[in-house]
Amino acid sequence: MNKITRRSMAKLLALAPVGAVAMTGLTLPAAAQSFAGTTTDLSIPNAYQNFKRGTIHSLDPATRGLVVVWPDLGRVKMKASDLVAKTTSGGGAASNSYEELKVGQTVDIQWFDYVDFLVAKTTPEVRAQAKAMVDKGASLEGVVGSRPVVRLFTLEGMVVKTYPDVGAVDIINAVGGEPDAPPPNSGEIIRLPQIRTAAGLAALAQLKAGELATFVYSVQTALKIHIIR
Repeated sequence: MNKITRRSMAKLLALAPVGAVAMTGLTLPAAAQSFAGTTTDLSIPNAYQNFKRGTIHSLDPATRGLVVVWPDLGRVKMKASDLVAKTTSGGGAASNSYEELKVGQTVDIQWFDYVDFLVAKTTPEVRAQAKAMVDKGASLEGVVGSRPVVRLFTLEGMVVKTYPDVGAVDIINAVGGEPDAPPPNSGEIIRLPQIRTAAGLAALAQLKAGELATFVYSVQTALKIHIIR
């Protein structure tokens, strides 16, 4: 038996009530999230924002990636969106550009955690829906004129065990993974990022061990970064 890894999850977090996410209008089978709208409506609600202070552990300029060490979460990997830019005026707090960041700096970061956009039993229609979501990407709630600035990724595999009370699921990975990161090995048992939306949790409760399932998540994404020292 392969060892369960936590490649995509720093730790299980306590669930908090959040609003539903409006996404797609395609008809999906049982055990799938149900959304309203179209693929142009992929948006991450402000409920998933985090404001935390941490230390930069590493940087990947080729992908605008960074790993931050939080006192309570340990190391967390994320991408800096194109909106991470130097600002010194206006009503909001000052922020710095990605190019100003250095390993070892203490930073305040406004960032968005993983958001589950799709939890469903695998069918050809669900696979097509997942691809359409990933191709489109997601925008941010409340950002005027926000184009898709958050990347999405998909994972697919056989369900090993579900943990509906904490929004967790283990799968035998078949395909997929985060962009710009080594994908989990085919056949590896992995624990997916926490499922947090009401629709996702409802779909998770219907999944059974042995079923093939498809998942779409947003990449953890930084929106603003302020260098403290």
